[in-house]
Amino acid sequence: MADTTTYCRMLGHVLTIAMHVGNIVYMNRGFSPEVLQDPQLKAFGKLQPRYFTVWTFVLQIINACTGLVCDYLVISNSENKLYKLPKHLRGFKNTLFSAILWPSTWVVCSIFWGLYLYDRSLIFPEFIDKALTTTSNHIMHTAIIFVVLWEVYFTPRVEPRSHRRNILHILTHLLLYLAVLFYTHMQHGVWLYPIFSLVYGTIYFPLINIAIGVIALTFYYLQWTIINYLWSDSAKTKKIT
Repeated sequence: MADTTTYCRMLGHVLTIAMHVGNIVYMNRGFSPEVLQDPQLKAFGKLQPRYFTVWTFVLQIINACTGLVCDYLVISNSENKLYKLPKHLRGFKNTLFSAILWPSTWVVCSIFWGLYLYDRSLIFPEFIDKALTTTSNHIMHTAIIFVVLWEVYFTPRVEPRSHRRNILHILTHLLLYLAVLFYTHMQHGVWLYPIFSLVYGTIYFPLINIAIGVIALTFYYLQWTIINYLWSDSAKTKKIT
């Protein structure tokens, strides 16, 4: 049965879609013909879909759209007390958020701002400022945190008995992105993130990638601590497989 949390989730999903879609439109306008005369910005614009940040906010849009479908089904069937979401839809939504989106979002925010504050040239060179505003930057690297926190706060979840499947999903996601990094380097002769051009061929290259995996797994497990604290009263002993 639909309750206040359902409508709060829907509000969050609508705002998420509006924020990201609006930012995509705004960013595309920033890549004017004059701006694209800059060779660096032209290359950056062509490779934008390959950035992990872009992957993450696109996943937030997909998650929000899926969430709206789920909540609509719950509301439209609110008179049926025995109604349950289709198993595969529910499983897709839970896996997408818990196993991929939540840890990916924290990886983006923590690594981006950590490197940006230390030396922005390692992650976000100054020439990008000609095309992307401070607002767009914060939407992609800061506001995404509030999106996932909102969902955790308003979405009851139960910690799975085994985390093996979710861990496999997030590691596969990260390895897939690593493959994209290498493919881009082989195809265009550049690393998407400047830091990799400095450390490639040294021990720091694998160490950085291992650190990214550790950060992702740390935040993956942290979500269950938060969820158990928020929702322990509603599902204290239930566990899903």
